[in-house]
Amino acid sequence: MKILRALSVSQRLAAMAGVAAAVASLAGFIPGLYRDPKVVIAQSHGFDIGDLIAVMVLGLGLRWATRGSVRGRLVATGALGYLLYSFVTYAFLIVLNAATVLYIAVLGFGVWSFVTGFAAGDEQEADQLVAGHLHRRLTAGFMIVIAALFALTWLREIAGSVVSGQLPASLSAAGWPMNPVYVLDLGFVAPVVVLGGSRLLRGKSGGGRIAVPFLVFLSLLSSSVLLMTIFMAMGSQPLSMPLIAVFVVAMGVSAALTWIALRTQRQPRAESIQTPLLRTG
Repeated sequence: MKILRALSVSQRLAAMAGVAAAVASLAGFIPGLYRDPKVVIAQSHGFDIGDLIAVMVLGLGLRWATRGSVRGRLVATGALGYLLYSFVTYAFLIVLNAATVLYIAVLGFGVWSFVTGFAAGDEQEADQLVAGHLHRRLTAGFMIVIAALFALTWLREIAGSVVSGQLPASLSAAGWPMNPVYVLDLGFVAPVVVLGGSRLLRGKSGGGRIAVPFLVFLSLLSSSVLLMTIFMAMGSQPLSMPLIAVFVVAMGVSAALTWIALRTQRQPRAESIQTPLLRTG
């Protein structure tokens, strides 16, 4: 209760989104809840576990944030962003079931959390936090490459479908008329990631506030995709080895860069002891 009282309105909404996501993810393993094709159920189980991991990361971030931690705010922002990304598919394409209201609740609480300022923060604080830790050019290049890879992959699928007049094989197998990931990645994720990457490259403020949440987001997304492939393999579903390889690399690199960016700041050297310390989370 003490922790709840320390949360702002936006943080309480984020916590409610996390609770709804946790209950929905656990409910996914109740036999008979999902009424979708087998391939969709296998994918959903993988994301159910990934979503539970994201909820734990969100909880840790919120706990740190109540202590005034900049790190906590950035981590929680990335985790909540991932949950919104994940539950768009649940809310709009998973066949109506007993957990549908929970899927809607995750999106509702999460969106209103961002609207009320959940991701707001001092750009200078975030930049100071990662100063000397975040490998600026490496991280910026990685972000831009990932954004381009996602965008080109989905544009290729869309163009191929338009030219052939046939749905992509993944959509046909799932029985979906459209993939919401096209909209999320092309309309929102890729532009924001390119913006953050370009700010890092040019040394402009705000790059750290975008980069760290994205690295957290990508680590969680990659782990969910890899968990999804495990459940698909268990169900004798076809797998895309290039896709698996990409997300293995993405998870490893994003997790490493996240750790580097958020690690405890080193003490100043003796010759610079009079230099003011940067604020940390």
